[in-house]
Amino acid sequence: MKNSYLIALFFTIFVIGTSFSQDKLKGNREITTEEREIAEFDKIEVIDNVEVELLYNENQDLKVKADSNLLNAIITEVNDGILTIKTSTKITRKKELKIIIQVNNYLTEINAYNNAKIKTTNVLNIDSLTVNAFDNADFSLKLNAKIVTVNAKKNSDLNLEILTNDLFVNTIQNSAIKGNVNSQNTFISLTEKSDISFKGNSENLELKAIGNGHFIGKEFSIKNAIVNTENNADAFINASETIDISTINTSEVYIYSNPKITITNFLDKASIHKREL
Repeated sequence: MKNSYLIALFFTIFVIGTSFSQDKLKGNREITTEEREIAEFDKIEVIDNVEVELLYNENQDLKVKADSNLLNAIITEVNDGILTIKTSTKITRKKELKIIIQVNNYLTEINAYNNAKIKTTNVLNIDSLTVNAFDNADFSLKLNAKIVTVNAKKNSDLNLEILTNDLFVNTIQNSAIKGNVNSQNTFISLTEKSDISFKGNSENLELKAIGNGHFIGKEFSIKNAIVNTENNADAFINASETIDISTINTSEVYIYSNPKITITNFLDKASIHKREL
């Protein structure tokens, strides 16, 4: 009876292991470009570890460039205006796997998960765009939009060039954002060891940094700033006209230029430093 049980268990493990091995693909290194017909879309969702290249154009279009034996495993489908890109099988090795998408100003949202890599080859001229980066997603974007919203979570990494009226940024859980930003109004919330480093300029900045969040803005020239820091967060602010500071716990604020300084809260072991540019 015991031997029968062990044989059955071994057979089950063998079947499961075989099924897992069948669900993996290796590229044959023969690169093919396939153009695919797609319905109109206003959102993009990239779920798996693939590279997506966005190109601004009046006409939407999609091409897949990959090892020829991988093409059937790359899913590109549109449902309810959402273009979803994913793989049906785990791809363990490839020479190339790239999705090239032409997008227009109807695009409103980009979502990326699971090590997806998304970049632009030219500037995307869009009315309003939301970028959501999760689970080690990697973005490199050039944007010209009236409103840009960026949400980054779980080790995501973003490199941004943005021209906008209003920029909203939220980071959490070890995400990192570097940006060259030109905006009228910038709103930032960063938490849990997230890092933001901006260059450029903005008329107004509202910043909230908590946990171990870090904002590096020495080269980000602003006129008016409202800054709130808590826990172990720190912020480096280059404001030329006014700055309103609330800092508590052991957080730190570093001030560059010579703005009018208003201190709303200054508690616990928090510190404020004046630095030269």
